[in-house]
Amino acid sequence: MAEEIDDNDFYRENFSADTDWEVFNAQLGDILRKWEVDVDIGVPLQPEELFHCKWHVETKTLDMLRNGIAVDYYEALVKEREPPAEGQSSVRCLQRTNCHHDLMCNWNSFGPPIRKSSELHTLARIYGLRRFVVLHPANGANNYMKSTSEFNFFLSAAAVVAGEVSSVVPIFVQIYDPKWNFYTGVSLAPALRTNFRLIGLEQTPAECRYLTGLLSLFHDKLPASYPQSAMISVRTTYSLDAVRIRIPLYVPFDHGIGSEDIAIDGDVERLDVQHFYALPHGYAPESSTESYLVYTWPELSENVAFDSEMRTDFVPSKAPLGKIYLSVEAFSYLTLCLRDYQAAGNVKRSLESYVGRNFSGTSSGAEQTNPLDKLTEHQLTVRRERNYEMLSQAGLTKRLPGPMTESELTELLAYLFPDMHPEMALFPYSKQSFKDKFDPMRIKSAVADSLVCRLSCLLATCHAHLGGVEGMAQLWAAFTRQLRLLWDNSLTVPGIAPGFPDTRTCLLHQKLQMLNLCVERRVQREALGKRKQQQQLQQLSDEDDADDDGEFYDCDEPTSSGGSPSRAVLSLKPEGRLKLLGQQHLLDEPEEFLYIPETQEPVPKTEDQLHDDAEVMLQLGPGSGLSTQMMCTSLLSDMEAFKAANPRGKMEDFIRWYSPKDWEEVQDATGQVTHQLSVRMTTEGNTWQKVWQQAQAVPVARQRRLFDDTNEALKVLHFLETRTMSEIYALTLMPTLHTAILKLIDIYSNAHVEDIFSAHIEELLNDLCRLSRAQSNELPNVDAFLSNLGELERRFYQFKCFERLAGYPKRSNQSQVKRQFEEILKNENCCTIVNKKQAATSDIVSGGGTLYDILSPKLQQDISNRLISKDYVIRLDGDTKATEKGLYLGPQFMRAIVTGDKLRLCGAFTESTTFV
Repeated sequence: MAEEIDDNDFYRENFSADTDWEVFNAQLGDILRKWEVDVDIGVPLQPEELFHCKWHVETKTLDMLRNGIAVDYYEALVKEREPPAEGQSSVRCLQRTNCHHDLMCNWNSFGPPIRKSSELHTLARIYGLRRFVVLHPANGANNYMKSTSEFNFFLSAAAVVAGEVSSVVPIFVQIYDPKWNFYTGVSLAPALRTNFRLIGLEQTPAECRYLTGLLSLFHDKLPASYPQSAMISVRTTYSLDAVRIRIPLYVPFDHGIGSEDIAIDGDVERLDVQHFYALPHGYAPESSTESYLVYTWPELSENVAFDSEMRTDFVPSKAPLGKIYLSVEAFSYLTLCLRDYQAAGNVKRSLESYVGRNFSGTSSGAEQTNPLDKLTEHQLTVRRERNYEMLSQAGLTKRLPGPMTESELTELLAYLFPDMHPEMALFPYSKQSFKDKFDPMRIKSAVADSLVCRLSCLLATCHAHLGGVEGMAQLWAAFTRQLRLLWDNSLTVPGIAPGFPDTRTCLLHQKLQMLNLCVERRVQREALGKRKQQQQLQQLSDEDDADDDGEFYDCDEPTSSGGSPSRAVLSLKPEGRLKLLGQQHLLDEPEEFLYIPETQEPVPKTEDQLHDDAEVMLQLGPGSGLSTQMMCTSLLSDMEAFKAANPRGKMEDFIRWYSPKDWEEVQDATGQVTHQLSVRMTTEGNTWQKVWQQAQAVPVARQRRLFDDTNEALKVLHFLETRTMSEIYALTLMPTLHTAILKLIDIYSNAHVEDIFSAHIEELLNDLCRLSRAQSNELPNVDAFLSNLGELERRFYQFKCFERLAGYPKRSNQSQVKRQFEEILKNENCCTIVNKKQAATSDIVSGGGTLYDILSPKLQQDISNRLISKDYVIRLDGDTKATEKGLYLGPQFMRAIVTGDKLRLCGAFTESTTFV
């Protein structure tokens, strides 16, 4: 029994299976090959190119540990340039990669001290690398590497895989807590290996706070002795006192004192505006600008400079290059108001759910059913002549629930309708504003300071400061009630451009233009009716007089003509003639002139009505009788008016007037020129012929109105009264944003800085143009626009602080401040204050000497307390010709950042692998 048991079947272990380390290496190698890390091409970097260029980032996740390992690839997208000449390229050592050249390049040693959330990676900032790979736990916030075994596991894998795929890109492993930014990495070359290490000390040894101790530490870490001296780059950073300018909140029509008006530290300054726009402005109390002075020594030999605890050469007065960086935190109430207004776009509740169902008040006068009431309208005519003076307006603001009182709401209505509130009107509409240059082809908005813009801004202000959505609904309800009152009294809406609805403007402006047009047509119609009534009364009076006179004559004289011929003559009596059509005659009656008839005016349409008509036409199709009837309604009216004005005319006469292009010249065989209808007019079943046959001789005075002004006005009022809050937001969004830009232009003009921000304003206008004309049924996404607007306002606050920092107006003039601030805008918040290299050639940057003289005394008072950091970069490069002798002395790099008592050391030390 025992002999039949094979002991080899027990405790068998398969040593040929792949380990986790090998599996991870294989997966990592596949990823690196896809990223082509073995290709080492590129041109030398330009000064500070890494800090301004765009970066390409890719991320892959491998199954390892509990949450997996993320592999990130970073590559700087540098500008394409011509490669160096052959003579220069021959100097490059074959053992060197772009990684080594980046380490030795001092053009990207120091980036901007002001960091942003979207800044480049820490490794690129510290080492100046253009390409690198980072391994880190996928969920590093909760599961990060904290043991030596994990460090060695992934670092050894990175080194092995780099050798297998011939990688020229350094590979890093992130260790410890991610917020500490600790990395360890390796980079391989044909005969060199560079080890990257980062450490941090909370308490810095006294000897390591200065250059002398750091040089000793650097030389101790070198793997070989170098014949040449190390090169150093130094930057010191000083902080100035934060500049805080208090620009208090201003809210139109809010006379209360808010918490923002409490006195705080900082100088108080108010913004001057020339035009009144019903939008808030000002900046939050916590707004401030911090300033940093940065002095740089780009490249020095270690034997030239001296820096120790006793004495240092790195002081501002000896720096060859000095810059000032501004970090601003400003929160504008204008941008906050517009961002807050976006919330109204998500409110789907109807207007009547806030203010009640019968918020529009009494029924419209146009709905009265008794036509005899028209005879008693003389009082309304008198009120029209008195120009907006109503008998009573007490009911406009009463019984409207909302956060605003009756007096507050009346004040807002007086701003919207100043002619109707002469005792309170402060901002009457300027007729010149509607004649000024306004390009409706650009932004789909309305004329500046028109009723549409005023209403839109008031709604946004109410939403932010005067009651939220409830206050916004209360104002809109009062506005629509005011419109209904104007219509009932046949008064036009003020602050609206005249004419037909302009589809190049916003829809709300078109609706109000339509309402005004209805009022004008109504007044004209009523006036015409009264004139006809007076004429009829006059005719009746004349007939009575004629009858009285007839008593003195004999009436038994026989008539010379019968009744039928008289009726025929009357039936051919022309009516509704406007004027002659030149000297043209009727074709069948050469002795009778051709007359242009009085016709009905074209039917105005708003943008949404045109869109609805187009949809109906598409659904009915081109052959539908209803679609033909919709298209030919106006044509039928014109044909009937033409027949009434030209009883003996025919269709050819009508075409000669209505569509001259369809009356074509033809030449017969004898060369005689005649005229005939075009092909489209003579085609069998032509619509024009059908309509001509249907048309009767009816003058325009007896025709059915094509445009029912009463019905259209009630449609406009019903449209405005039935909007939801999100629809009100959509109607007023573009005028609000347009007015916000105009308000900024006004503020900048009064501050005399419009020339600085003109390019940024033009970009905002272009963005708003695209947003306003976007063909979409959904609400436009204005987040990016508001971010750019907030950035522009933040820049203006930065300029005001820079003015104060530069000693304006006592120690500097505005032209000099503006010139230096333009450099700040171009160079991402920095401005050169001293450049000794250019000063030696009589080219002082931006008048830097003056600004340097202003800022230097602030440092000399307590220079030790204002120093916030010192940044040392030590480089030592081996002789490239030493490889011919068999010596491989690679580049050595160390950066030391001293911040108070803290020290961070970042090393990249290269060793030869020839004899390993």
